[in-house]
Amino acid sequence: MSLRATLRDHLLTIWAGEPWYGSPSKKILEDVTAAEASAHPLAGAQSIWEATLHMVAWTEEVASRLRGNAAKMPERGDWPAVTATSAEAWTATTDALRAARYALLDVVDKSHEEDFYLQVPTSPGAPDPKKYTRAETVSGLAEHDVYHLGQIAMLKKALRAKPAN
Repeated sequence: MSLRATLRDHLLTIWAGEPWYGSPSKKILEDVTAAEASAHPLAGAQSIWEATLHMVAWTEEVASRLRGNAAKMPERGDWPAVTATSAEAWTATTDALRAARYALLDVVDKSHEEDFYLQVPTSPGAPDPKKYTRAETVSGLAEHDVYHLGQIAMLKKALRAKPAN
């Protein structure tokens, strides 16, 4: 299997497949309500909504880097603010995540195999001045998503826990 196909398969497994560690993103997010998404059940932790917007921002940024652009902070910001908490706004957020993921897969599919070995250039003020290849960047996004999906799963569990008697 090519590196491109391996990376694509890894992302799809995390997002909608059967990852060995548990549930994919699709299953974790599918039944979250807007009220749950905006809640802060754990002091000092981001909400499900905030984590989801953060994942959207970084998915978009990784797609930009794969297109040959320099590494920078995401256009939306690192932790975009939740500006509305309606059910429609939550649907728009999950739709944005889905759209960002499809856009990234499109860039992966259109990339030449050898492009994954190119280093991503950095720009002034980049979040990390280290040089990463495009493949390492996609792999890093996969790890990033798993990390935040674990947080979201724990937040969801905390929100749905029955109070002790």
